[in-house]
This record gives sequence, C-alpha cells and structure tokens, in this order.
Amino acid sequence: MHRQGRNKKARCCSYLLFSIFLLISGYAEAQLTDSIVSRMILIGDAGEMDLQQGGVIGDASRKTLQGKTTVFYLGDNIYPRGMGLPGSKEEQQTNEIIKSQYTPFRTLGAPVYFIPGNHDWDKSGPLGLNKIRRQGSFLKEQGDSLLKLIPDGGCPGPVEIPLGKNLVVIAFDSEWWVFPHNKDTAGCECGTKDEVIARMKALFDKNRHKVIVLASHHPFQSYGNHGGYYSWKDHIFPLTAANKNLYIPLPVIGSLYPLLRTIFVNPEDLAHPLYKDMVSRIDSTFAKYPNLIHVAGHDHGLQFIKNGDIQVVSGSGAKHSFVSKGKHALYASIHPGYVIVDQLINNYVRFTYYANTGGKFEQVFTYIKEYDSSS
Repeated sequence: MHRQGRNKKARCCSYLLFSIFLLISGYAEAQLTDSIVSRMILIGDAGEMDLQQGGVIGDASRKTLQGKTTVFYLGDNIYPRGMGLPGSKEEQQTNEIIKSQYTPFRTLGAPVYFIPGNHDWDKSGPLGLNKIRRQGSFLKEQGDSLLKLIPDGGCPGPVEIPLGKNLVVIAFDSEWWVFPHNKDTAGCECGTKDEVIARMKALFDKNRHKVIVLASHHPFQSYGNHGGYYSWKDHIFPLTAANKNLYIPLPVIGSLYPLLRTIFVNPEDLAHPLYKDMVSRIDSTFAKYPNLIHVAGHDHGLQFIKNGDIQVVSGSGAKHSFVSKGKHALYASIHPGYVIVDQLINNYVRFTYYANTGGKFEQVFTYIKEYDSSS
C-alpha cells in the first residue's frame, strides 16, 4: 500500500516537472520568436527541380514566421539557360521550375523576390536580355504584388526594399555589369554604370543609419571556383565542370583547366576586370559602412566570410561545387542548404546556416553581428 502511494506520488511529480519543462520551453521559444523583428530566408542557385532543391525549399519553408519573413532567391533561378521564350520547347518546363520555388512560400504568405543571375541571362548568351525580361513578365502575370523579379526588365537597379524601420535591402543586377551582349536600358531608371553608382549613393545616404543588406547574384568575396579556388576533382575530373556526371579522369590535362581559367579569365569570375570594377566601384560607394551586409549566390556552397564587410554566400539550393575554408571564412560547406538572417529587437543581426549534412537538415553555423551606432 505504502509502495503504491509512493509510486503514485513519484508519477505525479514527474508529470508536474514535465509540464513545467514544456511551459518553460514554450515560453523560451515564444520569447525567441518575439525577439525577431524581421526574417530573411536566402536561397541561391535553386533553378533545377531535383532532390536537393526540393529538400532545401521544403526545410526552409518550415522556418517561415507569419508576417515577419521575406524570401530572396539569389540568382540562377532557372537552369541551364534561363526562362524559355514563348513558343519554345523549354517554356513549360522553365515555368514549372520557377513555380516550384515561390509556391511553398507564397502559400504561407511570405513575399518572394528573385534576383537575376548569369544563367537567367541565357548563361551570359545573346538571348540574355530577352530571357531575363521574360522571367520578370512571367512573375507579373501571376497577378501577385508580393512576387517579383528585382531589378526587373533587364535594368541594373538598384532597388530599395524596406523590411522594417531599421533594415533595408538594396538589390542590384550584378550580371548586368559583366554581361557581354546587348543591354538595352530604355525605360530603366539607371542606364549607365555611373547612374547606378549615383543611385546607390543616394540610397546609402537615405538609409545610412539602418542595417543595409546589399543583395546580388555575384559575391564580392568567395573561396569557391569563381574566386579562383579549386579542388582535386577539378584537376582530375575537369569535365565535371560542364557535366556533373562526366567522371572521366584526365589528371594532367585536367590541371590545365584551373590554370587556363586564370589566364583566360571569365567575366563570371572575381579576377575579371569587369567583375573587379563592379566590386571596386560599389565598395567605394559604401566606404566601409559598418552595418553593411553582402548577400549573394553564384558559387555553389555555403560561406560566411568576415573580412571588413560581411559576405554571405548561399548558393547550394540545387547544386554544389568546391568551396575552401579560406583565411577569412568562418564557415564554408558544399552541403545543400540555405541561410536565415534575423534582425532582432536590439538591431543585432543573427545569421543561421542550415545544411543537410547526412540525411536531414540541421543548424550548422550561427553568428550574431552587433549594430554599430557610430555610423
């Protein structure tokens, strides 16, 4: 009898402690959510409907906070050569590719913005202007004011997107700067690089006491292939750069690929004069502003680089390629994933990286940036 009484009392205590634990956990989670003023979900290079893309978008959509979340796709929204033009055999397939990216988030009420990438511009090909304009017009045809290509119409931007009292996104089309073919800017607010820089300066002056997120497809710092970093695979299996399944060993010839890429520099690589000019001119505009954050895709991995400015690279939405843990990289990975940027109530910014490291997505890196009020 006494033993049964003691057991009953022990069970009651256990239930009580468990209930208290649930209440505390729920309160802590609510407090954590309440501390978030605005959330950005950053996904890059997601323009291919495969298992990797589906996993990334599915997990990221579960991190949507009602009324606080905005989604940014950081370019290369449609592989391999951008939006199919009306009447083309690629039209329907490419329509479905971009729908697969915005539908889960728009269903949850989160605004979705697409930033142009080089593949969206016909992989820097001659039909680039037509294809990027078609991507923008397709999104407009959905009749949804919270679904946009930014900048639109083949224009360079920049475009200002306020996300709160103290947070603003300034998005620009970095492919426009390096694109080698026709860039008709009729109807654009800015038609020359000088005009783009002047507009950026005006937006900087307007928002100089806020956290500014500068969003583009091309990163200003990277330890991936576009930054001049290569793996042993690039040397042994160079054909995988053209087709991920072409594992044909060419160990001597393969080593020529990285070498030739440094000699005959591609405009898509940071070492190219056009790319370097873009970085230099835009960096000088913001003059080491302490509350500036760069976000981009392009290299197919996840990187967090802190070298003066902060550079977020979220480019593993549907593909992956080599990235190095370079000197200023606090985190680098080729795993499928995405990045969440939360502005907190004290104006601090929290970066949280999620990646699929072995069958499931998990939090792999976190960094909190304090707000610098001296600016």
